[in-house]
Amino acid sequence: MLPTRLLGGKMKRATNNCSICGKEKEITFTGEEVQYPIFTCPLHGPDSKNLWEEWLDKYKNLWQDDTAWDRPKDKLSCLVGFFFHYFKDFYGHPYVFSFANPIPYKDKDFIMARRILTMFNSDAKEARIYIKWVFAKRVRTSNYPVTSIGFLASGKFANEYFQAKAKSKITRRTTKLPEDFINWCGQNCPEIFEKREFSTWNDLNGLITHVKSYGMNNIEGKIINEAIVRNMLPAGVEYIKLEV
Repeated sequence: MLPTRLLGGKMKRATNNCSICGKEKEITFTGEEVQYPIFTCPLHGPDSKNLWEEWLDKYKNLWQDDTAWDRPKDKLSCLVGFFFHYFKDFYGHPYVFSFANPIPYKDKDFIMARRILTMFNSDAKEARIYIKWVFAKRVRTSNYPVTSIGFLASGKFANEYFQAKAKSKITRRTTKLPEDFINWCGQNCPEIFEKREFSTWNDLNGLITHVKSYGMNNIEGKIINEAIVRNMLPAGVEYIKLEV
């Protein structure tokens, strides 16, 4: 359920002033599942165009269109909409925007989302992965409560994310070979799995040792050639450097 202050009563906090008379606008809320604010001047009535209603109706689910994440004009809406969706899925109730401004893109939540985009050099899809990572690694495991999208606009979390990403790219001796490469070997060189253990990058280096001694005219050489074609190994039948 939404907080009581959003269920039909007036909100006394000042937001914008009327452009005609300068009086403070009052806020009431409407809508069914997701309520949005109506900014009303006591003398001139509500705003003629409700931009929050428009955003919730047209842009909240824009994130579902994967091509929209690459369009500069839609990146911010995709990020905010995805966070809104992920928050509801995680906690079981809708996220409550701050509604501090009648223009969504000038609201605090959108400003924080814009900061997150900046942290990722406007790569909205990378920022989407970051949101998932924060919920999985910092919210679920450490039990941090997320009370606003600004929670994710943290340099500390972003640095931890980038460090984890860099670490995941390190190829170790025990790192599993790509699944599509293993499938190719199973289809084209199935006997390799009968001859030896073959599943890790260290096993691939073992094939290099074999061909250096016995040449490339064998099943091991066929696999090494395919690994070179896939840019998994440098040309010239050389070992790949692996971390322990």
